[in-house]
Amino acid sequence: MQYIEQFLLARELEELAKGTLYQYELELKKLPKFLNKPTIEATTNDLRKYLLQFKGMAIRTMSRKIATLKAFYSWLVDEELIDKSPMRKIKTPKEPKNLPEIINRKQFETLRYTKKSPRNRAIFELLASSGMRVGELVSLNIKNLDMENRKIKIIGKGSKERIVYFSHIAKFCLIEYLNTRKDNNPALFLNKYGNRLGIRSIEMQIKAEAIKAGIDVKVTPHKYRHYFSGTLYTNDCPLEVISELLGHSSMNTTLKIYAHINDAKIASMYDKYSIN
Repeated sequence: MQYIEQFLLARELEELAKGTLYQYELELKKLPKFLNKPTIEATTNDLRKYLLQFKGMAIRTMSRKIATLKAFYSWLVDEELIDKSPMRKIKTPKEPKNLPEIINRKQFETLRYTKKSPRNRAIFELLASSGMRVGELVSLNIKNLDMENRKIKIIGKGSKERIVYFSHIAKFCLIEYLNTRKDNNPALFLNKYGNRLGIRSIEMQIKAEAIKAGIDVKVTPHKYRHYFSGTLYTNDCPLEVISELLGHSSMNTTLKIYAHINDAKIASMYDKYSIN
């Protein structure tokens, strides 16, 4: 664990987003137990065997694990603690280019009115109306909220700062939730033990709420982000605005992932822009 702790400290000094640091720590703390020897002595074959135990997981999950290991062993090389990275021959799997499955308006309304606690109702409305990532949401503190203007300054991927906005309904739900709080914890969302709520807890609760509501689509926090961006796009919001609100580094990312154009949209755009 010595080198892992040094690596995490180095990354923290580089001011990486808290969500990224958390993922690094979560992934790397499993490694020494599996290796049963210092991480610095791991071979490529050792790491292949370690990764094999996660075979069958989602490609994105596996890619994240590989990326974390690559970052760690590249750092060991940079620090001149090892000569070559044992991860250099291990390739990251490519994700299929299929459009993500999204929830429709009817499913969204069903999810909205499924019975929830004040906290979970505030989480739902904030995710759905702001388009923020769940990792960004769990990092929020109460002081980050600008209730009067319904906006929040957040630190996204790559420590990029941006402003997101939330709806009147989200504002009402946040006030309702905060009125239930009798503590001095600065975190916006807490678990039942009074500690900052984690990503996994939110994912599990959203999944449970979707099952309870009878939704036949796999519902995740990211689906609310898709719904947010898809709604903006369908209502003709400029792509550069959507890109900024989502915190994308490139508008191409916005176009490829979030531009879910249905047949009616294509037809109306054709009539508008084609030669008549």
